[in-house]
Amino acid sequence: MPPEEQHPRRDYNLYRTLIDANTKAANAELSSRHVHRGFNVFWHIPCIVSDLPKPNLLHTMQIGMPDHLQKWIFHFMKMHERVNKYNAIWLFVPAYHDLTPKNKSYEEVSQWNGKGMKEISRYLLGVVTQSLQGKSPAQRPVFNYAI
Repeated sequence: MPPEEQHPRRDYNLYRTLIDANTKAANAELSSRHVHRGFNVFWHIPCIVSDLPKPNLLHTMQIGMPDHLQKWIFHFMKMHERVNKYNAIWLFVPAYHDLTPKNKSYEEVSQWNGKGMKEISRYLLGVVTQSLQGKSPAQRPVFNYAI
């Protein structure tokens, strides 16, 4: 796209300066740039906001969060001596639609890929809930809180 057809980069520092000036010329300039007066959190950051790093949402949400959650859950299962039950239930998750059959327990998997993490998010709650069944009355509040 040619530069003249692109939207101009937003300069929040300029917008803050124009709003602080509060003159007729400053207000006209803000109107010509389609900037609305009012508070904007980006006006107080001393940089060009569009140059800030942006998170990779696909990686963060489909790989990073389930990976972190799995590690936390496995540590929780170890603390409460539920690892064997967790692994057994993990292996019993049936192949269905997009889910592949499991041939390794959770402990035996050395590296997860994106497809594996996506699958985990579909049945993780069920595996965890079943792994924490048969709890003592003292464990019930802790397990319910974890779920």
